[in-house]
Amino acid sequence: MGQRSLLTYGNKRDLWGAVIGAVALLLSYSYYARTTIYPSAGTVWGLVYGWIGLIAILMLMFLGIRKRWYSSRLGTLQGWTSAHVYLGLLTVLIIPMHTGFQFGWNVHALAYVLLVVAMLSGVVGLLIYRAVPVILAKQRSSMLPDMLEAEINQILKRMKQLVADKPPLFQDLYQEEARRCHELKSQGWRVLFTPVDPNAILVQRTHDLHNLLAEIPATDQEGFSMFAGLILRKTELEAHLAGQMRLRNGLQAWLYVHVPVSIALVAAVGIHLLIVLYY
Repeated sequence: MGQRSLLTYGNKRDLWGAVIGAVALLLSYSYYARTTIYPSAGTVWGLVYGWIGLIAILMLMFLGIRKRWYSSRLGTLQGWTSAHVYLGLLTVLIIPMHTGFQFGWNVHALAYVLLVVAMLSGVVGLLIYRAVPVILAKQRSSMLPDMLEAEINQILKRMKQLVADKPPLFQDLYQEEARRCHELKSQGWRVLFTPVDPNAILVQRTHDLHNLLAEIPATDQEGFSMFAGLILRKTELEAHLAGQMRLRNGLQAWLYVHVPVSIALVAAVGIHLLIVLYY
């Protein structure tokens, strides 16, 4: 829903603006290419496209300022983000028009490559934001990560109390569960590349505990059943926590490409302007 409202914000105002802008640019370039012997960045049309591209890039970068400018009345943040998406796509078209669709191995071409990488990483970000609500809807647990961690910690406390007067096997199981919990929290970005299937994890854990039941003395089997129930509940919560950690990291990962590349793009454009204007 969020993805859909972003791309169709304001009754598809930005979408239609981008379509009209793209058609206008293509028509103008068609006329320019027919009436100019050698389209290039140094012609009047080329310079016009260049200045339009520069203004577009500055507007794209302004989104970062607008996100932190809480008291601004310059439109809504959602509106700026919607415009950012479509303007970014248009800019990828404008810059080749500026150069007459000719690039060399220089800083000017580097600026365009950085622009394309920034645009592609932005597209990846949009796809991730579109996928996350669907994945969350499929998950059984509606609890947030903080709530999941709190309940897991409570279960560990109950386990510790339960095994206080039990045989060594109980103690070993408790230590194993505490270790599993610590490993999950310390995975960091590694969890992003670790597929999580809560059902498969729970089935395997149930099977392992059932096999252990034969080793438990009859006098401790009731206590083991309670302990096993806590383990299974903890396992289920940890599986959902791992899934949510994976989603959270996925939501942030694309920004580690998009933001630095965008900053490098501005630097490359600045060098490009210095070379053109002063050399």
